[in-house]
Amino acid sequence: MPYTMQINKRESSKKEKSLYVSKELLKQLKLTELELIQVQFGTKEVSCAIYSSDNLSFQECEFSEIAWNQLYFPYSLKLTLEYDGEGKIYFGPLIGIFTAGFTGSILRPAGERSFLFAKYIHAASLTGALAVIFGSHHIDWEEGTMEAYSFTKAGWKKIIVPLPNVIYDRLPNRRTEAHPDYIHVREKFKQEYDIPWFNPGFFDKSEIHKRLVEVEEANRHLPKTIASPTTEEIKGFIHEYKHVYIKPKNGSLGFGIHQIHFDEGEGFYYCRFRDKVRNRLRRYSSLNRLLKTQFPTGFDHLVVQKGIALLKYQSNPIDFRIHTNKDEQGVWRISAIAAKIAGPGSVTTHVKSGGHIKSVQEIWEDLNLDKSLLGELKKTALLLSKAIDKTTNGNVGEIGFDLGIDLDEQIWMFEANSKPGRTIFSHPKLKREDQLTRKMPMTYAAYLYQTVIQESSHITVST
Repeated sequence: MPYTMQINKRESSKKEKSLYVSKELLKQLKLTELELIQVQFGTKEVSCAIYSSDNLSFQECEFSEIAWNQLYFPYSLKLTLEYDGEGKIYFGPLIGIFTAGFTGSILRPAGERSFLFAKYIHAASLTGALAVIFGSHHIDWEEGTMEAYSFTKAGWKKIIVPLPNVIYDRLPNRRTEAHPDYIHVREKFKQEYDIPWFNPGFFDKSEIHKRLVEVEEANRHLPKTIASPTTEEIKGFIHEYKHVYIKPKNGSLGFGIHQIHFDEGEGFYYCRFRDKVRNRLRRYSSLNRLLKTQFPTGFDHLVVQKGIALLKYQSNPIDFRIHTNKDEQGVWRISAIAAKIAGPGSVTTHVKSGGHIKSVQEIWEDLNLDKSLLGELKKTALLLSKAIDKTTNGNVGEIGFDLGIDLDEQIWMFEANSKPGRTIFSHPKLKREDQLTRKMPMTYAAYLYQTVIQESSHITVST
């Protein structure tokens, strides 16, 4: 059974490698005074003699100075204590949030993302865990420690802690993720330390589509798509469906997306896209000229996708951003849902392209949609989460979906992101969901930590 404990250093202790607990906890753990036990924090482990103390409450414990230092506790804090019944006590979890882009400033060590990371760290502390942020250059492999950053009531602190129990991948972009230094760190943690690592990598959109096509329940929610299409395949798509999207295989934030409509009556092709500053619409009488002008480098890095006639709000198309997370039992849950409304003349619903956010309750009421359709939307997001999880190597802990509903109320998946953006949480009615999507990665990390303990001992995972 796990216990949430306040952990302190016993300043006056002269005993070497000692752990002090209350008489009540000593009895509860079925341990005896002076018994030698193994204590683990992160990847550090020391042998301690256990003592009872009349001055400690049931949820307090203290370490002698030498044990404290060898375990690399950074300061007094609350952690979860678990005993395996066979002489080993675990304190943790120590969650490492792996990222890049450190500034060297203690005020904002990760630049603009420091505020978000502080919220993750605070969420972890509420669950009896210590979360820190670190990069590849912070690791001391020889000592088995890392110089990381933690956020406390006094602000950011640079601390030295053991290598973590669990790693949450928050690398900021694909280019950083592909750097040899980061690849080396991932492989070393996996092969030499067997530390659980979740959300390992950005999704390859064409690869995700390829896998989901093979899953019968998921396939019906996928618009027909071709990766790296030929010119003839694109022409065939446009003439068959009259409305298609051409977009980067691994784009983000709507950059590089082109929407093409063919008006048979007029005989013209209309192309919507966004340049660096504004939404654009061009008309072409020749499809060949459109393709050569808009895609001068070819189509190897692109996908072509059948266009879907989406539900509209005030004459503008809408889709839905749905966040799913694994919970403290490793089960997929809906953690947030919001409607995204395209801006005038925009090819996407992204806020940077003029779109705006509404709560799903507002949209459902304004469009007079049946509540059962909302249930189907959520059910589809969970179905797709499980299908992606099942067909992806590693631990997937969260996904951000862009789902659409067409005029026949069929649900379609346009995007699945392993590191979803957080733009929807600017809406004042999504504060609870904002908090939940920060808390759930930390509780999932605690679940992974407990599965490791379970595998190495006879402790059963608490639910």
